[in-house]
Amino acid sequence: MKILEITKNYGPGIFFCSIIGLAVNFGYNFLGLQLLDPLITSLIIGIVVRTFFKKLQVFSIGSNWSGKGLLEFAVMLMGATISFQKVFVSGIWLFILILIAVFGGMLIAYFIGHKVLGLDKKTATLVGVGNSICGNSAVIAVAPVIKAKPSQIAAAISFSAILGAGQIILLPFLVPMLGINNYDYGIIAGISVYAVSQVVAASSVIGELSASVATTVKLTRVLFLGPLVVMLGFLFDADRKKTSSKTEITATKRNDFNLVKIRQFLPWFVLGFILLAILRSLGTISDSIGQSVFDATKIIFSVSMVGIGMGVDIREIVNLGPKIALTVLSIMGFMITAGIVGTSILVLTR
Repeated sequence: MKILEITKNYGPGIFFCSIIGLAVNFGYNFLGLQLLDPLITSLIIGIVVRTFFKKLQVFSIGSNWSGKGLLEFAVMLMGATISFQKVFVSGIWLFILILIAVFGGMLIAYFIGHKVLGLDKKTATLVGVGNSICGNSAVIAVAPVIKAKPSQIAAAISFSAILGAGQIILLPFLVPMLGINNYDYGIIAGISVYAVSQVVAASSVIGELSASVATTVKLTRVLFLGPLVVMLGFLFDADRKKTSSKTEITATKRNDFNLVKIRQFLPWFVLGFILLAILRSLGTISDSIGQSVFDATKIIFSVSMVGIGMGVDIREIVNLGPKIALTVLSIMGFMITAGIVGTSILVLTR
């Protein structure tokens, strides 16, 4: 009976989100649609359903799970797509430049977005990871770790993606303006552009070398996602403890070195992410399997984005808009500057 009850409550919403997510991916993969991005399209559809089709809120239990439980499962699977050895493919000095750019972007998001503009810490964090690491995937991966709301996820993704698309048009103008060669432009594009697809678009218009270098740099940024997820888990867990009662704090201290404590810092899906990344790095998970998992996670993410969208109040996104836009532009400005200055310094190491 309990299984039937769970199926009755969760089934319709999960089925609805799955149909939409699969349809979106079919449209992009088999019909060759180029509009926006599958994740953003799925998110928009979910928001439209929430806003204009009130009767479909009967699916809310299942859609909420799709936007949280299914999302966490997909984040765990992403570990199988990451090989730690590839971190050093770009060379140690370029790796250091990428490291500075990634964590510098996070600091910009915190101080400009949160401290100066007054964005809540979770939204500022999502904007920071999205623009510092790997776009929508980073936002989605970090969201369950910091327990972000659907409106915060949607706001971070929508404004970052729109402004990131603007870089595709404007960034190539740096080449004639500053006399940048194709290799260095690839580094700048790989460091500063929001999403992987946008990196390819912004760099390929300059040349094949630029596209190759930009993609390598961008994928190196992606490898910081795992460590950052773990670090944010610790930081936000510490924040939650500050607001908890003394009784809860005392009880937690008793478990400082046990499994309960570890699970508070590292949720099950983060532990799974780390384990799968280790197995991929050791070669237990092959490249072909890793690619298959990556393809599967893209579909699961689309399904989750429908669920997230169905939990979004559009008014909250509109209210956050100007602050997020300024934060994103600040991060982009920093990342581009870091790329330009960094490539000038890297010339001395070649």
